[in-house]
Amino acid sequence: MSREPRLRRGRPRFGVMLAVFVLGLLAVDFLLFAQRAATMKPDPAVKGDAIVALTGGSGLRIAEGVQLVSEGRGGHLLISGVHPDVTMEDLIGLAGGDPDVWACCVTIGHAAETTLGNADETAAWAYENGYRDLILVTSDYHMARSLLVLQDAMPDIALEPWPVRTVVDPSHLLTDYKSLKGVFLEWAKWRVTTLE
Repeated sequence: MSREPRLRRGRPRFGVMLAVFVLGLLAVDFLLFAQRAATMKPDPAVKGDAIVALTGGSGLRIAEGVQLVSEGRGGHLLISGVHPDVTMEDLIGLAGGDPDVWACCVTIGHAAETTLGNADETAAWAYENGYRDLILVTSDYHMARSLLVLQDAMPDIALEPWPVRTVVDPSHLLTDYKSLKGVFLEWAKWRVTTLE
């Protein structure tokens, strides 16, 4: 009779140890994800047929995309995921940039509402225009999942990452709750995407 209680006590102990081990692995995975995002830098020599900027980041991603076109790194820019009520004038006011570049070389995509939508919208645009090499502009913490999702939608088109530091900063997880929350949620989405 004395053995059975011992076995019962051992099972919860094992379960707790297993839970702690799994949580530890997840914490390490999250911290590595955040570190990769925080140290991600664009390749200064990168060029492509065209550029796609995913909306978000308080207009910083869009501004970066317009700047890349101005520098001749790509011939055209798609801004994917713009709300249907937002006009080009609104975007110019938000992101700035050379009005001539906006007039000649910017396409606004209103169809996407999610990263999956960005992928579908970008793929349709790229195939329609015959682009084979795109520069992808999005926030550094959003880049890993964006590359996976967009590459899945257009596997034969090369994607060159151009990460942008935006209001959610993966290097300030311990001092900025908004950054911690934003990077954590993005890590969770990225990890789910890698398992699909």
